[in-house]
Amino acid sequence: MPVQALHTRQRLAPAPRALDVPLHVHKIYAPRRRRQYVIKATLNTTVKQLKSIIDPQTAKGQSSDFANANFPVDQEGRTLHLGCKRGEVANRILSVGSMDRALMIADQLQGAEPGAPLFQHLSGRGFLTITGLYQGTPVSIITTLMGMPNMDFVVREARAVVEGQMAVIRLGTCGALRPPAKLGSFMVASPGAVCVRRDPDAWTFDDGRPHYTVSAPVPADPQLVQLLVAACTEHGGADSVVQGLDATADSFYSSQGRTGGHFEDVNEAVIEQLMAAHPQLVSLEMETFHLLDLARCSRGGIKAAAFCIAAAERYSNRFISKEQIQLCERLGGAAALTALMQCPLTDAVGADGSTSSTSSSASSNGNGSSNGNGNGNGKSHVLPADAYVWVRRHAASAVVKRQV
Repeated sequence: MPVQALHTRQRLAPAPRALDVPLHVHKIYAPRRRRQYVIKATLNTTVKQLKSIIDPQTAKGQSSDFANANFPVDQEGRTLHLGCKRGEVANRILSVGSMDRALMIADQLQGAEPGAPLFQHLSGRGFLTITGLYQGTPVSIITTLMGMPNMDFVVREARAVVEGQMAVIRLGTCGALRPPAKLGSFMVASPGAVCVRRDPDAWTFDDGRPHYTVSAPVPADPQLVQLLVAACTEHGGADSVVQGLDATADSFYSSQGRTGGHFEDVNEAVIEQLMAAHPQLVSLEMETFHLLDLARCSRGGIKAAAFCIAAAERYSNRFISKEQIQLCERLGGAAALTALMQCPLTDAVGADGSTSSTSSSASSNGNGSSNGNGNGNGKSHVLPADAYVWVRRHAASAVVKRQV
Protein backbone atom coordinates (compact mmCIF):
# COMPACT_ATOMS: atom_id res chain seq x y z
CA MET A 1 0.00 0.00 0.00
CA PRO A 2 1.51 3.37 -0.93
CA VAL A 3 2.36 5.87 1.76
CA GLN A 4 -0.49 8.34 2.12
CA ALA A 5 -0.40 11.77 3.72
CA LEU A 6 -3.60 13.65 4.46
CA HIS A 7 -5.64 11.67 1.93
CA THR A 8 -3.12 12.13 -0.87
CA ARG A 9 -1.67 9.10 -2.62
CA GLN A 10 1.56 10.70 -3.72
CA ARG A 11 4.77 9.34 -2.29
CA LEU A 12 7.17 11.78 -0.70
CA ALA A 13 9.64 12.97 -3.33
CA PRO A 14 13.32 12.02 -2.93
CA ALA A 15 15.05 14.47 -0.66
CA PRO A 16 17.37 16.97 -2.34
CA ARG A 17 19.09 17.57 1.00
CA ALA A 18 19.22 15.51 4.17
CA LEU A 19 18.64 16.89 7.62
CA ASP A 20 21.89 16.93 9.54
CA VAL A 21 20.70 14.98 12.58
CA PRO A 22 21.56 11.59 14.04
CA LEU A 23 19.79 8.59 12.55
CA HIS A 24 16.40 8.15 14.17
CA VAL A 25 13.00 7.19 12.87
CA HIS A 26 10.41 9.95 12.75
CA LYS A 27 6.71 9.23 12.90
CA ILE A 28 4.40 11.86 11.51
CA TYR A 29 0.77 11.78 12.55
CA ALA A 30 -2.03 13.43 10.62
CA PRO A 31 -4.79 15.42 12.39
CA ARG A 32 -7.26 13.67 14.64
CA ARG A 33 -10.22 14.43 12.43
CA ARG A 34 -8.63 12.43 9.62
CA ARG A 35 -7.50 8.82 9.37
CA GLN A 36 -4.17 8.20 11.04
CA TYR A 37 -1.69 7.59 8.24
CA VAL A 38 1.81 6.99 9.56
CA ILE A 39 4.66 8.26 7.43
CA LYS A 40 8.13 6.99 8.23
CA ALA A 41 10.90 9.47 7.60
CA THR A 42 14.63 9.12 8.02
CA LEU A 43 17.60 11.36 7.38
CA ASN A 44 16.27 11.86 3.85
CA THR A 45 13.30 13.80 5.19
CA THR A 46 13.74 17.47 4.36
CA VAL A 47 12.22 20.56 5.88
CA LYS A 48 10.20 20.98 2.69
CA GLN A 49 8.75 17.50 3.09
CA LEU A 50 7.87 18.11 6.73
CA LYS A 51 6.00 21.25 5.71
CA SER A 52 4.18 19.35 2.97
CA ILE A 53 2.33 17.18 5.50
CA ILE A 54 0.82 20.02 7.50
CA ASP A 55 -2.95 20.00 7.57
CA PRO A 56 -3.95 22.31 4.68
CA GLN A 57 -6.63 23.99 6.82
CA THR A 58 -4.09 24.81 9.52
CA ALA A 59 -1.53 26.00 6.99
CA LYS A 60 -4.02 28.41 5.45
CA GLY A 61 -4.85 29.89 8.86
CA GLN A 62 -8.46 30.57 7.83
CA SER A 63 -10.04 33.37 9.83
CA SER A 64 -13.13 31.25 10.58
CA ASP A 65 -10.98 28.96 12.75
CA PHE A 66 -9.85 31.79 15.02
CA ALA A 67 -11.48 34.10 17.54
CA ASN A 68 -10.35 37.36 19.15
CA ALA A 69 -8.69 39.65 16.62
CA ASN A 70 -6.65 41.22 19.43
CA PHE A 71 -4.86 37.92 20.20
CA PRO A 72 -6.07 35.23 17.78
CA VAL A 73 -6.49 31.67 19.06
CA ASP A 74 -8.46 28.82 17.56
CA GLN A 75 -11.12 26.70 19.25
CA GLU A 76 -8.47 24.52 20.89
CA GLY A 77 -6.56 27.52 22.21
CA ARG A 78 -3.75 27.30 19.65
CA THR A 79 -2.04 30.56 18.77
CA LEU A 80 -2.09 31.91 15.23
CA HIS A 81 1.60 31.63 14.31
CA LEU A 82 3.31 29.28 16.77
CA GLY A 83 0.33 26.95 16.65
CA CYS A 84 0.73 25.62 20.19
CA LYS A 85 -1.65 25.49 23.13
CA ARG A 86 -1.33 25.07 26.88
CA GLY A 87 0.63 21.99 27.91
CA GLU A 88 2.76 21.85 24.76
CA VAL A 89 5.44 24.45 25.61
CA ALA A 90 7.72 24.21 28.64
CA ASN A 91 8.69 27.09 30.95
CA ARG A 92 12.30 26.79 29.79
CA ILE A 93 12.80 27.57 26.10
CA LEU A 94 15.82 27.38 23.83
CA SER A 95 15.34 29.65 20.82
CA VAL A 96 17.22 28.73 17.65
CA GLY A 97 17.05 30.13 14.16
CA SER A 98 16.84 27.06 11.96
CA MET A 99 14.88 23.82 11.90
CA ASP A 100 18.03 21.80 11.26
CA ARG A 101 19.65 23.21 14.41
CA ALA A 102 16.54 22.50 16.47
CA LEU A 103 16.42 18.87 15.35
CA MET A 104 20.13 18.42 15.99
CA ILE A 105 19.96 19.78 19.54
CA ALA A 106 16.73 17.89 20.25
CA ASP A 107 18.75 14.68 20.08
CA GLN A 108 19.85 15.58 23.62
CA LEU A 109 16.26 15.52 24.94
CA GLN A 110 14.38 12.53 26.30
CA GLY A 111 10.73 11.61 26.20
CA ALA A 112 8.42 11.25 29.18
CA GLU A 113 9.93 7.85 29.93
CA PRO A 114 12.38 5.53 28.12
CA GLY A 115 11.17 4.96 24.58
CA ALA A 116 8.52 7.68 24.72
CA PRO A 117 8.44 10.20 21.86
CA LEU A 118 9.18 13.88 22.03
CA PHE A 119 6.43 16.34 21.22
CA GLN A 120 7.08 18.11 17.92
CA HIS A 121 4.78 20.57 16.18
CA LEU A 122 5.46 22.34 12.90
CA SER A 123 3.08 25.27 12.41
CA GLY A 124 1.76 26.52 9.11
CA ARG A 125 4.06 29.54 9.50
CA GLY A 126 7.16 27.36 9.77
CA PHE A 127 7.73 27.51 13.54
CA LEU A 128 8.91 24.15 14.89
CA THR A 129 8.34 23.43 18.59
CA ILE A 130 9.99 20.42 20.25
CA THR A 131 9.27 19.64 23.91
CA GLY A 132 10.94 16.98 26.03
CA LEU A 133 13.12 16.48 29.07
CA TYR A 134 16.72 17.48 29.61
CA GLN A 135 18.07 15.58 32.60
CA GLY A 136 14.55 15.38 33.98
CA THR A 137 13.62 19.02 33.38
CA PRO A 138 10.94 20.00 30.81
CA VAL A 139 12.47 22.09 28.02
CA SER A 140 11.17 23.32 24.66
CA ILE A 141 13.31 24.05 21.62
CA ILE A 142 11.59 26.50 19.27
CA THR A 143 12.72 27.77 15.89
CA THR A 144 12.33 31.53 15.84
CA LEU A 145 13.56 31.82 12.24
CA MET A 146 15.12 35.23 11.48
CA GLY A 147 14.52 38.79 12.55
CA MET A 148 12.79 40.66 15.35
CA PRO A 149 9.19 40.17 14.12
CA ASN A 150 9.56 36.38 14.24
CA MET A 151 11.08 36.58 17.71
CA ASP A 152 8.03 38.64 18.69
CA PHE A 153 5.65 35.92 17.47
CA VAL A 154 7.44 33.20 19.41
CA VAL A 155 7.94 34.97 22.72
CA ARG A 156 4.47 36.51 22.94
CA GLU A 157 2.62 33.38 21.83
CA ALA A 158 4.70 31.06 24.02
CA ARG A 159 4.04 33.38 26.97
CA ALA A 160 0.30 33.12 26.28
CA VAL A 161 0.24 29.32 26.65
CA VAL A 162 2.72 28.84 29.52
CA GLU A 163 1.88 29.08 33.23
CA GLY A 164 4.45 30.49 35.63
CA GLN A 165 7.77 32.22 35.14
CA MET A 166 9.78 31.46 31.99
CA ALA A 167 13.45 31.36 31.03
CA VAL A 168 14.44 31.85 27.39
CA ILE A 169 17.93 31.51 25.92
CA ARG A 170 18.67 32.33 22.30
CA LEU A 171 21.36 30.37 20.48
CA GLY A 172 22.03 31.94 17.10
CA THR A 173 24.82 32.92 14.77
CA CYS A 174 26.42 36.32 14.43
CA GLY A 175 29.25 38.33 12.99
CA ALA A 176 32.30 38.86 15.20
CA LEU A 177 33.28 42.52 15.09
CA ARG A 178 36.70 42.51 16.73
CA PRO A 179 39.29 40.21 18.35
CA PRO A 180 39.52 38.22 20.57
CA ALA A 181 36.27 36.99 19.03
CA LYS A 182 36.96 34.56 16.21
CA LEU A 183 35.17 31.96 14.13
CA GLY A 184 33.41 29.49 16.41
CA SER A 185 33.50 31.70 19.51
CA PHE A 186 30.51 31.63 21.85
CA MET A 187 29.54 35.31 21.92
CA VAL A 188 27.59 35.85 25.15
CA ALA A 189 25.64 39.12 25.29
CA SER A 190 26.40 39.59 28.99
CA PRO A 191 25.78 43.38 29.11
CA GLY A 192 22.77 43.04 26.80
CA ALA A 193 22.13 44.46 23.34
CA VAL A 194 21.44 47.61 21.35
CA CYS A 195 19.15 47.85 18.33
CA VAL A 196 20.23 49.26 14.94
CA ARG A 197 17.43 50.44 12.67
CA ARG A 198 17.38 51.87 9.17
CA ASP A 199 15.41 55.14 9.19
CA PRO A 200 13.43 55.56 5.93
CA ASP A 201 12.77 59.23 6.77
CA ALA A 202 16.44 59.99 6.17
CA TRP A 203 15.85 59.20 2.50
CA THR A 204 12.33 60.67 2.39
CA PHE A 205 13.23 64.12 3.70
CA ASP A 206 16.96 64.19 2.89
CA ASP A 207 17.46 66.70 5.70
CA GLY A 208 20.74 65.45 7.11
CA ARG A 209 19.33 63.21 9.82
CA PRO A 210 21.20 59.89 10.45
CA HIS A 211 20.29 57.08 8.09
CA TYR A 212 20.59 54.58 10.96
CA THR A 213 19.49 54.93 14.58
CA VAL A 214 20.90 53.05 17.57
CA SER A 215 18.95 52.43 20.76
CA ALA A 216 20.22 52.44 24.31
CA PRO A 217 21.28 49.00 25.61
CA VAL A 218 18.75 46.58 27.08
CA PRO A 219 20.25 44.24 29.71
CA ALA A 220 20.10 40.46 29.88
CA ASP A 221 19.11 38.61 33.05
CA PRO A 222 22.33 38.55 35.13
CA GLN A 223 21.63 35.23 36.84
CA LEU A 224 20.85 33.45 33.58
CA VAL A 225 23.92 35.02 31.97
CA GLN A 226 26.10 33.70 34.80
CA LEU A 227 24.72 30.20 34.33
CA LEU A 228 25.14 30.45 30.56
CA VAL A 229 28.77 31.60 30.73
CA ALA A 230 29.60 28.77 33.14
CA ALA A 231 27.90 26.20 30.90
CA CYS A 232 29.60 27.50 27.74
CA THR A 233 32.96 27.33 29.52
CA GLU A 234 32.23 23.78 30.66
CA HIS A 235 31.18 22.52 27.23
CA GLY A 236 33.43 24.58 24.96
CA GLY A 237 36.37 25.62 27.11
CA ALA A 238 37.28 29.00 28.57
CA ASP A 239 38.91 30.17 25.34
CA SER A 240 35.66 29.68 23.43
CA VAL A 241 33.68 32.27 25.42
CA VAL A 242 33.71 35.97 24.54
CA GLN A 243 31.49 38.29 26.56
CA GLY A 244 30.37 41.67 25.30
CA LEU A 245 27.60 43.90 24.04
CA ASP A 246 25.51 42.71 21.11
CA ALA A 247 23.99 44.79 18.31
CA THR A 248 20.73 43.58 16.78
CA ALA A 249 20.03 44.93 13.30
CA ASP A 250 16.72 45.14 11.45
CA SER A 251 18.38 43.89 8.24
CA PHE A 252 21.06 41.39 7.31
CA TYR A 253 22.41 43.83 4.75
CA SER A 254 21.86 47.58 5.13
CA SER A 255 21.93 48.05 8.90
CA GLN A 256 24.77 45.55 9.27
CA GLY A 257 27.02 47.57 7.00
CA ARG A 258 27.07 45.17 4.06
CA THR A 259 27.64 47.20 0.91
CA GLY A 260 26.63 46.71 -2.71
CA GLY A 261 25.89 48.64 -5.86
CA HIS A 262 22.18 47.90 -6.26
CA PHE A 263 20.89 50.04 -3.38
CA GLU A 264 21.76 53.44 -1.96
CA ASP A 265 22.15 52.25 1.64
CA VAL A 266 24.56 54.93 2.88
CA ASN A 267 25.95 52.36 5.32
CA GLU A 268 29.68 52.33 4.66
CA ALA A 269 30.48 53.66 8.15
CA VAL A 270 27.78 51.86 10.16
CA ILE A 271 30.04 49.28 11.84
CA GLU A 272 32.84 51.76 12.50
CA GLN A 273 30.43 54.20 14.14
CA LEU A 274 28.82 51.45 16.21
CA MET A 275 32.14 50.23 17.54
CA ALA A 276 33.29 53.76 18.35
CA ALA A 277 30.09 54.50 20.26
CA HIS A 278 30.11 51.16 22.11
CA PRO A 279 33.62 49.90 22.99
CA GLN A 280 32.10 46.74 24.52
CA LEU A 281 30.42 45.78 21.24
CA VAL A 282 31.54 42.37 19.96
CA SER A 283 28.69 40.86 17.90
CA LEU A 284 26.13 41.79 15.26
CA GLU A 285 22.97 39.80 14.47
CA MET A 286 19.17 40.15 14.12
CA GLU A 287 17.18 38.87 17.13
CA THR A 288 18.78 39.22 20.57
CA PHE A 289 17.71 42.80 21.37
CA HIS A 290 14.04 42.05 20.87
CA LEU A 291 14.15 38.97 23.10
CA LEU A 292 15.77 40.98 25.89
CA ASP A 293 13.38 43.89 25.34
CA LEU A 294 10.32 41.64 25.62
CA ALA A 295 11.73 40.03 28.76
CA ARG A 296 12.26 43.49 30.26
CA CYS A 297 8.61 44.35 29.56
CA SER A 298 7.21 41.00 30.77
CA ARG A 299 6.42 42.22 34.31
CA GLY A 300 8.95 39.78 35.71
CA GLY A 301 7.50 36.84 33.83
CA ILE A 302 10.51 36.08 31.61
CA LYS A 303 14.23 35.73 32.28
CA ALA A 304 16.24 36.02 29.06
CA ALA A 305 19.81 35.70 27.88
CA ALA A 306 21.45 35.14 24.52
CA PHE A 307 24.63 33.93 22.92
CA CYS A 308 25.66 33.38 19.34
CA ILE A 309 28.22 31.35 17.45
CA ALA A 310 30.58 33.61 15.53
CA ALA A 311 29.87 32.45 11.98
CA ALA A 312 31.72 35.32 10.31
CA GLU A 313 34.62 37.59 11.15
CA ARG A 314 33.57 40.98 9.86
CA TYR A 315 37.04 42.36 10.53
CA SER A 316 38.78 39.69 8.37
CA ASN A 317 35.93 38.78 5.97
CA ARG A 318 36.24 35.06 6.84
CA PHE A 319 33.30 32.66 7.19
CA ILE A 320 32.97 29.52 9.30
CA SER A 321 33.06 26.01 7.78
CA LYS A 322 30.08 23.67 7.83
CA GLU A 323 31.91 21.16 10.02
CA GLN A 324 32.87 23.77 12.60
CA ILE A 325 29.41 25.31 12.83
CA GLN A 326 27.81 21.90 13.38
CA LEU A 327 30.21 21.10 16.22
CA CYS A 328 29.58 24.51 17.79
CA GLU A 329 25.82 24.03 17.50
CA ARG A 330 25.98 20.75 19.38
CA LEU A 331 28.22 22.12 22.13
CA GLY A 332 26.27 25.36 22.33
CA GLY A 333 22.99 23.47 22.48
CA ALA A 334 24.25 21.41 25.41
CA ALA A 335 25.44 24.56 27.17
CA ALA A 336 22.11 26.34 26.69
CA LEU A 337 20.10 23.35 27.90
CA THR A 338 22.34 23.05 30.96
CA ALA A 339 21.86 26.73 31.83
CA LEU A 340 18.10 26.48 31.37
CA MET A 341 17.93 23.38 33.56
CA GLN A 342 19.84 25.15 36.33
CA CYS A 343 17.84 28.38 36.20
CA PRO A 344 15.40 28.62 39.14
CA LEU A 345 11.91 29.81 38.24
CA THR A 346 8.80 30.76 40.15
CA ASP A 347 5.67 28.62 39.61
CA ALA A 348 7.25 26.63 36.78
CA VAL A 349 5.84 23.24 35.83
CA GLY A 350 8.20 20.53 37.06
CA ALA A 351 8.90 17.09 35.68
CA ASP A 352 6.25 15.55 37.94
CA GLY A 353 3.59 17.91 36.59
CA SER A 354 3.57 20.01 39.77
CA THR A 355 4.40 23.70 40.08
CA SER A 356 7.15 25.25 42.16
CA SER A 357 6.62 28.50 44.06
CA THR A 358 10.25 28.79 45.18
CA SER A 359 11.68 32.21 44.43
CA SER A 360 14.87 32.61 42.43
CA SER A 361 16.78 34.13 45.31
CA ALA A 362 15.76 31.40 47.72
CA SER A 363 16.52 28.44 45.46
CA SER A 364 19.71 29.59 43.81
CA ASN A 365 23.00 28.31 45.14
CA GLY A 366 25.19 29.88 42.48
CA ASN A 367 24.57 27.06 40.06
CA GLY A 368 20.78 27.15 40.10
CA SER A 369 18.62 24.49 41.70
CA SER A 370 20.01 21.00 41.64
CA ASN A 371 17.21 19.52 39.56
CA GLY A 372 16.42 22.58 37.46
CA ASN A 373 12.79 22.83 38.50
CA GLY A 374 13.25 25.62 40.98
CA ASN A 375 12.37 23.52 44.04
CA GLY A 376 15.94 22.91 45.15
CA ASN A 377 15.19 19.48 46.65
CA GLY A 378 17.91 17.68 44.70
CA LYS A 379 15.51 15.09 43.27
CA SER A 380 15.47 14.17 39.60
CA HIS A 381 11.91 13.38 38.60
CA VAL A 382 10.91 11.00 35.84
CA LEU A 383 7.77 11.80 33.90
CA PRO A 384 5.01 9.23 33.73
CA ALA A 385 3.92 8.60 30.16
CA ASP A 386 0.72 10.63 30.49
CA ALA A 387 2.06 13.49 32.63
CA TYR A 388 1.85 16.09 29.89
CA VAL A 389 -0.70 17.11 27.35
CA TRP A 390 2.09 17.18 24.78
CA VAL A 391 2.63 13.40 25.02
CA ARG A 392 -0.22 12.44 22.73
CA ARG A 393 -0.94 10.87 19.38
CA HIS A 394 -3.55 13.33 18.16
CA ALA A 395 -3.65 17.09 17.66
CA ALA A 396 -5.65 19.67 15.74
CA SER A 397 -2.82 20.02 13.26
CA ALA A 398 -0.07 17.79 12.01
CA VAL A 399 2.25 16.67 14.79
CA VAL A 400 5.70 15.22 14.29
CA LYS A 401 7.02 12.91 16.99
CA ARG A 402 10.57 11.63 17.00
CA GLN A 403 11.12 8.12 18.32
CA VAL A 404 14.07 8.07 20.72
